[in-house]
Amino acid sequence: MDCKNRKAILNKYLPITLNFLIFIFSAVGFFLSCYFARRDGYYHWLTRLLYFTQLSNLWIGITSLIFAIILLKKNVTQKTYNIFSLLKYIFTVSITITGVIFCSFLAPFADFNVWSFASVLTHVVVPVLSIVDFFTNKSIVKIDKKFVWYTIIPPIIYFIFTSVLCVLKVDFGRGDPYPYFFMNYYSEVGLFGFIAKWPPQIGSFYWFIFFFAFIYGLSILYYKIHSLILNRKKQ
Repeated sequence: MDCKNRKAILNKYLPITLNFLIFIFSAVGFFLSCYFARRDGYYHWLTRLLYFTQLSNLWIGITSLIFAIILLKKNVTQKTYNIFSLLKYIFTVSITITGVIFCSFLAPFADFNVWSFASVLTHVVVPVLSIVDFFTNKSIVKIDKKFVWYTIIPPIIYFIFTSVLCVLKVDFGRGDPYPYFFMNYYSEVGLFGFIAKWPPQIGSFYWFIFFFAFIYGLSILYYKIHSLILNRKKQ
């Protein structure tokens, strides 16, 4: 088998393999997180569904499974690729946010062991594989720039929904009426406060501004890199 044939086989089967792996690892991580919920301090496994980690893994897992099936089928329309390429883009950004926020803001300051096997799958393995797939999968067509804003929709819906639960003081499974520290509206800084002592503390409102600016910036970066890769392949 010559180099050209090997490259053709790799281009054909690598995206299918990656998408099935993303689905498998996200499903395993999701299941284990729910199964061991009580061991991890949650009073019921359903409360795990109130966290962005589980939801983003669910979104990217289902999308990847469908995309893998699409790649296996013949005579798929361009319109189908357009729709699922857009979903891939949106949910790849979401799962990236899951990994970045967890590794940068949550895990380093957690007061319990957060590096379980399920946690590594949902916060590291699935995000990395999703990013690799998005930038190497030739079947993901070019995203229109006007859709960059769509990547903010899942986080906005999540923050609105969970904010309502926070106001109602719903227990998120570990005895707290909030899922993440930056959504603790009942802390001494609240929504708009600021404490200059070390470590400094800022209100939830400023965290939201930071995160949504970061999400939008990441979306632009992914859009430009993906467009650049597609343009180079055409040349």
